[in-house]
Order: sequence, then structure tokens, then C-alpha cells
Amino acid sequence: MIRLFITLPVTVALIVFAACNQAPVELSWLQWKWTSSPGVLALLVAALFYATGSASVWIVVLRQIRRARRAELELRTLRASQPDADATARPPGLTSAPANSPMLKAYAAAQPVETQPEPEVDPAPQAAAQLPRPPEHS
Repeated sequence: MIRLFITLPVTVALIVFAACNQAPVELSWLQWKWTSSPGVLALLVAALFYATGSASVWIVVLRQIRRARRAELELRTLRASQPDADATARPPGLTSAPANSPMLKAYAAAQPVETQPEPEVDPAPQAAAQLPRPPEHS
């Protein structure tokens, strides 16, 4: 989306420049000479640079995609080569729980998990006694 906000105004400005500068001008570069309008030349140069930039970005993107696929293949190979030590301890429905979790043990034993209630924290009675009392209005 940001590319659109950058590319669109530049393209519109180039088109306006090409429309305003239609008179042919003799152009030269080193030993070559030709006649063209400056607007057409600006559009051609912009198209060339845009294509060059897009190609260089795609080279980098394709290299990163190839590296990611290679890493994913290596990860799959490593996972396939290592035996799953917890596979025998886990029931089939609980694949994300650690093998030694109390929830898994309770599920395997078909018993509810006994949780210990959290100790209740009593507010300090001394702190309440030290607060000043508001003045009474009569």
C-alpha cells in the first residue's frame, strides 16, 4: 500500500511532464545523438529504473524463500529422525501438554485435578487504624 502512495504520484508527475514537453529536442550521450521529446525520455528512464529495482528486490525475496524452504525441510527431517519420547506417555487427545503435567496425569487416570485453593490475603488491620478520620460537620 505504501508503494502505491509513492509510485502513483511519481507516475502522475512523469505523465504530466511528458504531456507538457512534447517538442522534439536533439539529445546526445557520449557519441550517440538522437531526437526525442524530454517527456518520453523521462518515462523510459523511469520505467528502466523501476524494472531494475523490482528485479533486484525479487532476487533477494526468492533467495529468502529458498532459504526458508531449506530450513523447513531440515526441520522436518530432524523431527522425523528423532523418536518422540513422550508419545507413549500422552493420550492421543492431549498433544500440547507436557508429559509430566498434573492435568495429563489426571486425564489419564480419569480423575479431576485437585487444586489447592490460594491462601486468602487479609488486609492489614493496622493500616486501616492508622488512617486519619475525616472531620465531622455539625
